[in-house]
Amino acid sequence: MYEYQKQDCDLTLQEGLDCYYKNFPETTEIMADNKESGTLLRDHDCTHVIFGLDTSIEQESILDTWVLWGSKFQWKYILKYQKLPEIQQLYKDLHKEFGIRGFLKVFWKLGGIKRKVIFRTFKMNKKWPFKMPEEYLCMKISDLREEHGIKILLPEERKYIPLERSS
Repeated sequence: MYEYQKQDCDLTLQEGLDCYYKNFPETTEIMADNKESGTLLRDHDCTHVIFGLDTSIEQESILDTWVLWGSKFQWKYILKYQKLPEIQQLYKDLHKEFGIRGFLKVFWKLGGIKRKVIFRTFKMNKKWPFKMPEEYLCMKISDLREEHGIKILLPEERKYIPLERSS
């Protein structure tokens, strides 16, 4: 479990983001923002930190639920993320690796966890701003979670059998 995955994490959001990047799997490249993406990739990565999730395919799927139900965003901004060349390539690679059946299996087996996330979003004080203010990077993760009423999933609530990768 990474430090940012503790509910009362004392790291700043920037420190949590650094921890998130430091613990990336060796096979996964960190996608950096550029002129085309602006802060879009960083904003997405901050949702991993604030909602306490890693980069596994399962936790990415759980994050989608947190973002859709517990974040304030503009569709135009979110769709811009989907159109970034590095994200499109990632989707192609994942489709090749898991296929449609693999994605359906992930969605199916995480149904209970996703429902739990949806119910937690209803209890939030306010939605997380997907395009987040710069000053949030200097704030403690625990303070941000308290301000927004975010109660992340405990390790035992994130339990699932990881999807086997096809060879």
